[in-house]
Amino acid sequence: MERKDFLVTENEIPIVVPKRLMVFAGHPDDEIISCGGTILKYQALGSEIIVVVATSGLGGYAKTAHKEDILERRKQELDLVRTALKCRVIELGHSDLEVKREIISEVTNLIRDIRPQVILLPHFSDFHRVHRNLSLITREAIYHCSTGKAYGGHERNWTPLGVYYYESPSCKFQYIEGSVFTIVNIEKYWIEKREIFNRVYKSQKEVLERVLDWAEDTSILRGNEINSKYGEAYIPMTEYTPLKILLV
Repeated sequence: MERKDFLVTENEIPIVVPKRLMVFAGHPDDEIISCGGTILKYQALGSEIIVVVATSGLGGYAKTAHKEDILERRKQELDLVRTALKCRVIELGHSDLEVKREIISEVTNLIRDIRPQVILLPHFSDFHRVHRNLSLITREAIYHCSTGKAYGGHERNWTPLGVYYYESPSCKFQYIEGSVFTIVNIEKYWIEKREIFNRVYKSQKEVLERVLDWAEDTSILRGNEINSKYGEAYIPMTEYTPLKILLV
């Protein structure tokens, strides 16, 4: 017997909605710049969003005299992100980010405890050191979660169903050789993404215009590739993790 409830029309794309989607951000603002539309879209579909911020972002100042105010501003901004995105924000609180055992253990057990079906992370070739190191840390943590019992993993194995690298101003996918990526249609969420970034990240005013110009230009480019106005691109990571949930 034909099951009509599982059929889709020619113009429909079936969506598997993860129960929990975890985003790893090197600094406050990375989650909005690179993944904001995707976060808003999947939250609207019913996913619980967890944003993990690795560092406080104290490097985000243009004048030395402003440095003293940045930490408090960033704390306030993350509170605004929690409200604006209605998501859980976990601050790891590192002043810098090195690839070392203690941090790998921390991230490994965070993933084991929360058990996200989908993880979004920076690309391991990102030019920004914090982004790059966060990618390497998270990649190894996912490996331990999926294949071993290191760092207290007895009976706590967890394998995500989709792991994706996101695009950033310091890692543009056109420069990654042999990249194969999927694009999330964020046409309905671009304006909200832009408004949240402008409202929340006021401490980024020195670079706000440049970053938003990149985000809009890139979103238009990615949108054109799927016949939409705006899109966000991701490269799937399939080492040690099966690709069972396709971002759309």
